[in-house]
Amino acid sequence: MSEDFSQEQQTPALPNNTSVPNPPVPSAAPAVCAPATTAEGVFVAPLGGGLVSFSATALPGETAAALLARLTREALRRSLGVVQSNVFGDPRLAGSFPAPEFPVALLGRHDTPAGDLRGGRVLALPQGAFERLRGENGEALGAVWATEKARYLLLGALTPEDVSATPDAQSAALWRRLKSLLESRGFALTDVVRTWFFNNHILDWYDGFNRERTAFFNENNIFGTLVPASTGVGASNAAGAGLSLDALAVSPLAGGVHVEAVASPLQCPANDYRSAFSRAVEISGDGGRHLSVSGTASIEPEGATAHKDNLDAQITLSLQVVAAILSSRGFTWCDVSRAILYFPDISWMSHFEACRAALGLPLLPAIFAHCDICRDDLLFEIELDAFKKG
Repeated sequence: MSEDFSQEQQTPALPNNTSVPNPPVPSAAPAVCAPATTAEGVFVAPLGGGLVSFSATALPGETAAALLARLTREALRRSLGVVQSNVFGDPRLAGSFPAPEFPVALLGRHDTPAGDLRGGRVLALPQGAFERLRGENGEALGAVWATEKARYLLLGALTPEDVSATPDAQSAALWRRLKSLLESRGFALTDVVRTWFFNNHILDWYDGFNRERTAFFNENNIFGTLVPASTGVGASNAAGAGLSLDALAVSPLAGGVHVEAVASPLQCPANDYRSAFSRAVEISGDGGRHLSVSGTASIEPEGATAHKDNLDAQITLSLQVVAAILSSRGFTWCDVSRAILYFPDISWMSHFEACRAALGLPLLPAIFAHCDICRDDLLFEIELDAFKKG
């Protein structure tokens, strides 16, 4: 996310009036459009490298197994194989379905209610066009594939091998494991374009996480190349680890794909407040342009939290920041393929649609997640991917 440091873990109380008077319309306000939705209520959209995204909100009474099956069916109907998935809800639900042939991260805040299920998403590729990756114990790790323009590697639900170590030590070990997996398949750390970190009780140790990441980046000269886009939120996992990781790596072939970090016109670089990630990354030249926007929250240009204790104002500013990033690269909200809306309090989720409508934005292919944000005074975070063909 717009990741930073916090010392306390708590959900702040909101004042009675959290509205924003006369919110300005983002500069990237598009023409009327709607995300592509199947008869089963699944959002379907392309991403870069041949990936196709399928995401859906959980239906009333739907189980985690049924949600995952609904998403997988839509991929199979298109002769696609699922290679990675995130499901947001009670992590204990992970035991309710057999282990699939692709990695599934079942993620929820440390106090997500028992049995709660918010939504999920999967990524898929054409059948026969990829190789599945497995760990030493046969567990699904992700996939590797190639096009004429680049080689790709996608990892999901990756955890440190020793989950009894301190969170800081687990973080350092997870970076080392990521490096080892990349190198075993001929990729380098500098090929990583996007990471997602789900840190249990993130507010208790986020400064330590940042120290470990910065040290690892310095050790491996990442700051001199491409710093990945990233999301960092608070969520527990079924493995009982201090954190879990999803990652995407892209290794361009000669004359093929171009990868570029993208700045946020309305925010300072995250590195200015010691959080090592790019605001967004664009991957172009392989059938289109894929813009991956990092987790984005209500951060002022200088890096401080804006609109403390005002949920609607934080949602509005976050959307304005994302709109400016989209517009700076020639994208609009109509190009959004998928999005996740992170809230530390489930009861606050209903505010999003009102804020979106007040800004005149179209419906988004978004799902909700019950996760902590990396500062205790941040009340909302959004991440998204956008894609343009050609």
